[in-house]
Amino acid sequence: MKSKLILRTMGLLILMASLFVFFSCSKSADGNLTEKEQQDKNLVASSIDNKDFTESDEDLTSVDYKEFYDQLSPHGEWVQVKPEEIGLQSKTALSKSNNSFSLSNLLGIKNAYAESDVNVDLVYVWKPSADLGVTMVAGEAPVYRPYSNGQWINTDAGWYFKAATPVEETVSHYGRWVNSPTAGWLWVPGRVWAPAWVDWKQNDTYVSWAPLPPSVYLVNGIMSTPVINENYYVIVERKYFLEPSLYKYNTVYYNDGSRILVSEMTGTDGIVVVNNTIINRGPDVNIIQTIYGRNIELVKIQQVRNFKDARYSDKDYYVYNQDFKRYKNKENKKFTINEPKSFKKYDQWKVAKSEGKELKKEEKEIRKENKGNDNSKKYNENNNGRKFNSNDNDMKQGNNSDKKQNGNDNGKKYNDNNGQKYDGNGKGNKNNGDNKGGKNNGDNKGKGKNK
Repeated sequence: MKSKLILRTMGLLILMASLFVFFSCSKSADGNLTEKEQQDKNLVASSIDNKDFTESDEDLTSVDYKEFYDQLSPHGEWVQVKPEEIGLQSKTALSKSNNSFSLSNLLGIKNAYAESDVNVDLVYVWKPSADLGVTMVAGEAPVYRPYSNGQWINTDAGWYFKAATPVEETVSHYGRWVNSPTAGWLWVPGRVWAPAWVDWKQNDTYVSWAPLPPSVYLVNGIMSTPVINENYYVIVERKYFLEPSLYKYNTVYYNDGSRILVSEMTGTDGIVVVNNTIINRGPDVNIIQTIYGRNIELVKIQQVRNFKDARYSDKDYYVYNQDFKRYKNKENKKFTINEPKSFKKYDQWKVAKSEGKELKKEEKEIRKENKGNDNSKKYNENNNGRKFNSNDNDMKQGNNSDKKQNGNDNGKKYNDNNGQKYDGNGKGNKNNGDNKGGKNNGDNKGKGKNK
């Protein structure tokens, strides 16, 4: 009996010890909060001044980008990646073997940036939906290309890229872009607003621009010098610079059939800070006015803090510039602020995308053979345009000569006519690319204000 009592007591003690270990794994040091609750308790939030233009790699893990996650999710997919895979140079990335896989190696941007002082954890990037693609080259399938589906507008903040849809507006004025050979363009969130985050190059006949890559930041009001693959530039003749749907005018060949080399073009000032305001300089507006033979009126940029207050008219653009918060853990531990509700881990996503890599190579070879000598053709007449429903949920491929966007007769809509307001509930009228005499008609040479 005595031995049974001892064994029973020992068993009870072991059970109690097991329960203690189990609960201690899910409880914090104070014994009352779970690890997640303790993390939230240890996080200290601070508002970021909208005039604080100093971004860093650390922002990707310390700034709350939940609004971007929610807004962009219906129009693409979020992917979890390591910082070195998008060209960020964290301490973690530098400790990796040089033989490890990374997008930065493939993109040739590994040595383009300085080492970061922070240990950046896993980050999230956004892959646009195929429905947002446009036909950049005649005979090729629609693809997504940053800063191609829209129009350049002359504003008091420099050249503003007016995108064709609200989701493209967001990614045109925040963040950076990286191009993956197998996945295409990926958007990296950023917290600083600008008229357009692009690099400019031009010559006497053509203007070109390309999205700035990750880790290219403003430092003391000066933009760091990027290293960009010249194939990433959109190139148009100066006489088409003000046209809507700029992808229609993209070309890589001179009229004689020879290749346009961006490396032979002259670099032009782009993002600068003037009077505590970010300006996107780009081409000289006086030269563009001379080519178009008319005055290009100036549009004023007004900042609004509510997304529903964003609207566009002939003289004023009320653009959404949201407030951000930065978080810090009082105990200097790693933490997660927010993450997309759904996302793919990079390893899983990479495998799924790489299955079509070889097929894509074969398709390119076939297209190259079929292209023949028609190198001077600048764009596809049947440009596979898209319909965009402003309820922000319905994007469909079509065969229109331009995009149609639904709006609301009450004046709340977002379209290429630039005089309406977007509130996400538009129904009714369509803004047609064939709007003869209108301001946004691609065929409207020298007529109207073309904004």
